[in-house]
Formats: sequence, structure tokens, C-alpha cells
Amino acid sequence: MTLNSFEALNAFASQLQRNITDDKFNTKVVVTPSSIKEKGLVIKVSLIKTFLQGEPKAIRASRMLRVRVSVAGTAESMTGLEQALAAIEALDSYLASYGLRLEVTNGKGKIRGVPYSRIIQSISQEDSFMDNPDSTSVQDVQDDRFVTITIPTGGNS
Repeated sequence: MTLNSFEALNAFASQLQRNITDDKFNTKVVVTPSSIKEKGLVIKVSLIKTFLQGEPKAIRASRMLRVRVSVAGTAESMTGLEQALAAIEALDSYLASYGLRLEVTNGKGKIRGVPYSRIIQSISQEDSFMDNPDSTSVQDVQDDRFVTITIPTGGNS
């Protein structure tokens, strides 16, 4: 199965939406650029870079997508803070899964993994903040992680 970068990015956002929802928080996964008029939190998926790894005609040549995944928005109460932390923890747990691969749907609801794909996250303590700059009634949330999605290209795979 060969996907282009745009298709892979949207498939990844859909995969997150399916796999990290929880009773403790209700948030939407959006691919940027997208207008966000949601109150509270959203999970933003933003493409940083896409590039080929290896020779394009090589066996199993790969395309790499470097993506920023952010839990972003505001927590306006202790419930909002609890939901933000639950969303961050759910994202951490899912992205730390062993052997995580990109998943696509066939349009009929059936989900399958993309062969020779993989998803790896990297995080840093400096990538996030929770801050209440002007008030004690609202807390800004910005928790970023960087994800590398590897997909096969149309080489001789």
C-alpha cells in the first residue's frame, strides 16, 4: 500500500482519534491548518517536514514524516486540568506502544496496518508548558511531542 504524505498525515490523525478517546476527557484531533473554535482542549497534528530516506528505487524505500502532536488549549477548572492530564497520559500510553504502525481504513470501517510503516515518538521536558500567566482561573496547556511516521514509497517493495 502506497500513501502520500497528506494521506498518511490524515490517517495518523484518524488513528489517534480512534485510539486515545477516554471517558475522562473529550477532545477532538485536528490536522493543522484548521480553524479551531473549540473551548477547552484539542489535539493538534501538524506536519513539520516530509522527506525520503534511502534511494527512491530501493527495495522498501521509505518516506518519513516529522509531525508535532500537541495537546493544546485552556483548562478553566480543576475538571479541565484533570481532562488535560488524562489526554496527555492517554497520548503517552498510545504512542509508547510497542511496534506501533500506521493504520488506514478501507472506507467500510475495516482498519488495517500499513505494511513496513512505523510510528515513533520523541519527547523533551522543554516541549511543554502549563502556565497561568495572568490569572488563577485559567491555565494554558501546551504539551508537545514529536512523532516520526515512516511509510513505504512506491519503490520495488
